Amino acid sequence: MYRIILRAVLVFFALILPTYAQSPTPSLFNDLNAAARESYGAARALALKSDQPVFLVTHTVTLIRGEDLGSLPYSPPLYHELKSISHLPLGVHSASIGLLESPTKQPWIERLRTLVKNVDIAEADLAKASFTEAQRVRQQKILSLSRAYIDNVLSRENVDMASITRYSRALAPLLLANAADAANVQIEALDQAVRELSKKLKPGEFEKALAVITGPKTPREGNLQFQYFVYAFGPGSAGSRVLYMESIFDREAALGVLRTVLNDRVASQAFFGDTYRLERDLMADGATVELMRRFGHLGQ
Repeated sequence: MYRIILRAVLVFFALILPTYAQSPTPSLFNDLNAAARESYGAARALALKSDQPVFLVTHTVTLIRGEDLGSLPYSPPLYHELKSISHLPLGVHSASIGLLESPTKQPWIERLRTLVKNVDIAEADLAKASFTEAQRVRQQKILSLSRAYIDNVLSRENVDMASITRYSRALAPLLLANAADAANVQIEALDQAVRELSKKLKPGEFEKALAVITGPKTPREGNLQFQYFVYAFGPGSAGSRVLYMESIFDREAALGVLRTVLNDRVASQAFFGDTYRLERDLMADGATVELMRRFGHLGQ
């Protein structure tokens, strides 16, 4: 047996070693490319000047001007409470679709049982939350409608698309009301945080400040923090002074992208007379013409 294994190993290495032994032919101009990129990287490191104010928005707002000038939270408890209960219908919907489409139903049944147990806990805790009376009544309705729906599904251990749709449409206005209230309290807290941090800026510095918003792919169009700074900075600031860093959450990664953007804008203006040209693929225009030609969109 050991001889067979050893023979197999030797055959394997005999097959792959020639591949590793062959040095790949180096691309032309490698050294030139490396030297140019090193120079570009060195300039990029200088792009974020020490006197440039930046509001970096993660789960907190941090004001940076060479160094951190302060950091403040902007999501009060009411925001989280509204958001948590609003997630319940989305979880119920997801489990329902899983139950409808999955050949293995039991895991989805268990998820619905877990959700209904947590509905009981949430109802007992409603009085402890920061809700107004109108908000509390709304949360109770979300919980009650969800419990009734889940109980019905569990009694049958089955579900159909019509009942899923009825449940979802009944909850939609309640979710939107929660979202509006959550937006109001978060904007209020964000505005207070930005105003407090702005006290550390010199006269005229807010007017040249940048805002970097970090977040996942799917806050989608209309991101609250992005909208706030666009309104705060004024017309034309979206994409120029207010930037959304998609799928970036780390502070240094966000600032690294910002340095790239600022460095590219200087080069773009110098080469093309267009500050934002390098924020599109340099091959974009040529690619569009070639693809239109190749797929018959240029006419005769």
